[in-house]
Amino acid sequence: MGDLSDTVIAMEGERILIDSLNRRFRVKSTVPLSQTPPNLSINRKSKPWNVYFSMVATVLPAFFLMYASLFIILGFVESEPVLTLSGAMCSLPLTFLLFRLHRPRIIHVRLASPDENGSTVHALPEGGSLQTPTKTNFSRFLVKEDSILETPPSGQLWFLFSSTVTLGLLLTSLFLFGETVPLGNAMFLMLAIPLWLVGFSLPVLAWWGSSTSSIGMPTKRREAESWLIAGMASAFPAFFFNSLVAPAMIPSSFPDWAIELCILALSAPFFEEIFKALAVALFIPAITGPKKGFQVGFTVGLGFALIENFQYIGYSLIGGPLSITITILVRGIGSIPGHAVWTAISGCAIGWMATESDFKSRLSWRAKKAAIGTVDLIESMGIDLDGDGDLSGFDGERRSLEEEADFIEENTSIGPTWLTEGANPSNNQGANQEHQFLNHGFGISYDSEAPFSDLRGIRSPKSIKKALAIAILGHALWNGSSYASYVMPQYLGMSDSESGLISLIWTVILILSILAAARSLMNGVKSLEN
Repeated sequence: MGDLSDTVIAMEGERILIDSLNRRFRVKSTVPLSQTPPNLSINRKSKPWNVYFSMVATVLPAFFLMYASLFIILGFVESEPVLTLSGAMCSLPLTFLLFRLHRPRIIHVRLASPDENGSTVHALPEGGSLQTPTKTNFSRFLVKEDSILETPPSGQLWFLFSSTVTLGLLLTSLFLFGETVPLGNAMFLMLAIPLWLVGFSLPVLAWWGSSTSSIGMPTKRREAESWLIAGMASAFPAFFFNSLVAPAMIPSSFPDWAIELCILALSAPFFEEIFKALAVALFIPAITGPKKGFQVGFTVGLGFALIENFQYIGYSLIGGPLSITITILVRGIGSIPGHAVWTAISGCAIGWMATESDFKSRLSWRAKKAAIGTVDLIESMGIDLDGDGDLSGFDGERRSLEEEADFIEENTSIGPTWLTEGANPSNNQGANQEHQFLNHGFGISYDSEAPFSDLRGIRSPKSIKKALAIAILGHALWNGSSYASYVMPQYLGMSDSESGLISLIWTVILILSILAAARSLMNGVKSLEN
């Protein structure tokens, strides 16, 4: 057979390496990646403050991206290509940074399980090997980090928030006495930026954690962060309409105070609540009911407030320590929960809509219709997308909306349910009554009990139109009355101190009202099914 002294036979699961001296080494091959086990459970070290730093790192580029996007639009409107180009050049790195910050984190998991038929040595892909005291079966796979949202304890957050406000008041007191003014100026210059960063972000995180624990729905971190980012994104079109569209719609003959009142009490509530509700609607496929809708809406509202806070508290730095302290306090315990509550009302109504089988059938049909249309379009361009050998387009079943609704009804355990509020309980023969319409082939059932009869809090409307109307009116009342409480006393000839006192008293009333509404709504939504 010849001389076999230089022959090296590679066994299964091994590979041959030859070094620079022509020496041959038999090395175990790396185990290939396998499918992730379905029952895998990965624990990680608790790092509740990571979500805070991620939130702050997101809002900074998002805010500047909003203004860069505005320049792009202004360039098109004003036919100024330089503005458009400048805005685009600034937007690209900011957009890249946002995507990089929130790219899915991939975890490389290596698992060595006891196995009598295994080995004690396993090659690692980065080089080297893993040695085990007993024979093991080695596997490795990639998983996306999908941990549960974890925020710092609410007590810690509210303590830090109170400390921030106290520090602002201390700095303010240094400005009241002539001998301490230089010290106050120096301390304010050093602490202005930290006050700004902590003041605009910490109360948002506090409300985020409080709402999550109050509602009682554990949420995946990536899912919750996507809601928050959607709320930030909804601030972009709202900012555009409030800055460019609304002022152009108000007659120029109006006095300045009337123009500002129209923007604050009419334009801002309408556009902001509409765009926030649209942001909630993006997650309809994942919204399983009104409770989930409330949670999504509350978080979207917090995301919007985060962008708004960054701007308002930043502007308040110009007014000194008293201005920034009052702004942090009012927005932290008033404006932030206000945005969250108003959007949560809309989100709850969207959650009710998402549970309707008729709506689900329409949504499913439109999604399939869009996919079929895409296949038809691509194959009309000469590309055999489905690989069937012809360019006739989609060859599967093309159901109509009515057929899709019938199909969904036939393949679900529970058919469409019609709820009639205010039914007369005296006519019932049990909790539910069902009437069959034989001639038409479908049935209608209704609850004789009011759907919210067991709730302790405010009854959130099921109708999206009613929910949006309540959100817009609540927002308008807050903005309009706040502005009027400051302007009207001055218009009536009152002194600055008198108008300031009236504005402060009314602000306290508004804050207490929104806090009471938030508590009542959360109490009501807690008893809803997940």
